[in-house]
Amino acid sequence: MAAPAPTARRIAVRVTTATSPTLLLAVLYPVVGALAVGPVGVAWSLVGMLFAVAIPAFIVDHGVRRGRYTDHHLREREQRAVPLGLAALSVATGVVVLAVIGAPPEITALQVAVLVTVAVATAITLAWKISFHTAVVAAAAAVLTVLGGSWWALSWLAVPLVGWARLVLRAHTAAQVVAGLVVGAGVSTAVLLLAGVR
Repeated sequence: MAAPAPTARRIAVRVTTATSPTLLLAVLYPVVGALAVGPVGVAWSLVGMLFAVAIPAFIVDHGVRRGRYTDHHLREREQRAVPLGLAALSVATGVVVLAVIGAPPEITALQVAVLVTVAVATAITLAWKISFHTAVVAAAAAVLTVLGGSWWALSWLAVPLVGWARLVLRAHTAAQVVAGLVVGAGVSTAVLLLAGVR
């Protein structure tokens, strides 16, 4: 298979960086908070972000600095189990904290959706390198569509772009990209609907 053109590769690298799971979640949480209960929801979202974004990002960054992981995208499948397992534990702790302090149901449901998505994708990645990039961008699009309605459905346009970028960089196969999409969108939608969030 021919190498991608330099311009396509540069664009793919920028798309991959701009849509990293950590960054997407950092944007998604306050948006969900605002959609759910207005400006006060943004403050509530910071609690979820601590456990779903800040702590997992610290774990990966610490591992990269110590040389345990080759990069922040965890490109090597064999390096994913420990940081993703710790991330799932952090997100699970966040679910408990949000429930105890009485956070808006939309934010707690988002936390549960992130937890289940990470758990399912981590289980798969132990044997097969599913795309976390497409899982998270598809999950974000699903959440925004359920909570925000038709205009927010435009966020789905980001999904094929991210999938294309991962393929151009040869980080994943087409099947791994599609699997990420199905897991991210399917889990998030199911969790929100089961939680009664509309």
